[in-house]
Amino acid sequence: MHGLAATLFAFASHPEQWQRLRERPEPARVAFDEAVRRQSPVQTFFRTATTDVTVGGTVIREGTRILVFLGSANRDPARWQDPDRFDLARDPSGHVGFGMCIHQCVGQHVARLEAEALLTALVRRVSRIELAGQPERHLNNTLRAWAALPVRVRVAG
Repeated sequence: MHGLAATLFAFASHPEQWQRLRERPEPARVAFDEAVRRQSPVQTFFRTATTDVTVGGTVIREGTRILVFLGSANRDPARWQDPDRFDLARDPSGHVGFGMCIHQCVGQHVARLEAEALLTALVRRVSRIELAGQPERHLNNTLRAWAALPVRVRVAG
């Protein structure tokens, strides 16, 4: 749900990317992944070190709780060129918006399929997605979500 909202917000904020998708709808799933990379609905979670490990010259001792910032990782300029930009030409694979390895979202494939179906249906009928009011963030330490995201769609003529 938060990933779909991030996608609608991205297209409302970047109408040129919506036009790009309308002209070539095949990368609908890529568009969803790019929106999830950029907004990362799950921002943080904790893990516990199971052994002593050195990361970036710092020793993390076994048993230490570590706060992982997925939203920050998905905007890391060492990994993503111009990371704040929403860009359908980008290959967003490797983002950690759904976690990674054994700690990944089990529903991510369903989410991608739902997003692809929705976007594919919308590009056929909607010429524009626009903000219809002021978006309001849902304040939460872990989730990046919307309390309100008023949008208006313009039906293609």
